[in-house]
Amino acid sequence: MPIQPNILERFAFFTLNAAPTPMLDLAGALGYQALSTAVRLHLFETLQERPLTISELAQKLNCQERGLNHLLKALDGLGYVTEKNGRYHNTTMTEKWFTDGTILDLNSAITCWDAFLHDLWPHAPEVIQSGKRPYNFYDYTASQPGLSHAHQQMMSGNANLNAPDIVKRVKLPAGPTRLLDVGGGHGAYAIHFCQANPNLQATILDSEIALETARQHVTANDLTKRIHLQPADIWQVEWGTDFDLVLLFNFIHHYDLETNVKLLQKAHAALKPGGQLAIFDQLESKQFGSAINGLLRLISLMYYLFADGRIFSSEEVQQLLDKARFSSVQFFTTPMWAGQSLVTAVKQSSVQSDASNDKQ
Repeated sequence: MPIQPNILERFAFFTLNAAPTPMLDLAGALGYQALSTAVRLHLFETLQERPLTISELAQKLNCQERGLNHLLKALDGLGYVTEKNGRYHNTTMTEKWFTDGTILDLNSAITCWDAFLHDLWPHAPEVIQSGKRPYNFYDYTASQPGLSHAHQQMMSGNANLNAPDIVKRVKLPAGPTRLLDVGGGHGAYAIHFCQANPNLQATILDSEIALETARQHVTANDLTKRIHLQPADIWQVEWGTDFDLVLLFNFIHHYDLETNVKLLQKAHAALKPGGQLAIFDQLESKQFGSAINGLLRLISLMYYLFADGRIFSSEEVQQLLDKARFSSVQFFTTPMWAGQSLVTAVKQSSVQSDASNDKQ
């Protein structure tokens, strides 16, 4: 975890400006490299089997004891492992977020970030100077062996963490029958909605390589008869019509305002009258703490560098939905979503639309 300054250190760093506070960012970089090294060595997985001495662990991991000792001490200082009676254990934090596997897949996240930091971030100065990228992020993730699956696994972990609450908040009419998940490659959201709505049939629209991960998840949850996978470029195919619910989750940040209007118009055309659109994404907000707001700004920078994307404000999303002729817009957020927001909107029936036009 990030290095936690004590009260005196915080006073020196943040109040007096007497200590070089930027060193904490440099320490964060070192902490990530220590964590990445542990994941690549399968250190946490090995300690999950049973606590081990340095000698036992070195033998299992085929490491030199001296180097492993330095790594373990660094990980102990960061809170990932702890030493008791000469044996190293995973901490409860490591067990929950790295070895449990039922909530997040942070091992896949490390695989992604190792690749991103090595191949993409070094181009940041030239991207900011020219506005041009010497790579296409989506082609890049698709071309690197195993990276697309790791990326989808990383995203699905976040989805599994948030989906139960989202499903409860998206109020569907009785007996919903059809859901369209646009760009839902890992399949987690469609799976959660189908599990909560026994009559629901879902279609996931995404690239072939992204849907490879969805196929694994759908099969594992025995939903192959209810969830249809449609590999396609979302801009080159018709999405279909008469859906009860369209999901655009972690999607609008990929595009600019003008493109998002076109995206929402396609969603509008795919819905039946009275059908519902749901957006889940990071949105700018002043209601979160400084840590969340700082993180959102870093994520917005990442979206720009990787794919010319950005984080939108709630006001901008409202304007987009208005232009695409959606009504009954609602915004939901909770501290558990760490800066992400759920937005729902409804496609008016023709009668409602006519009445609205009459009033104007």
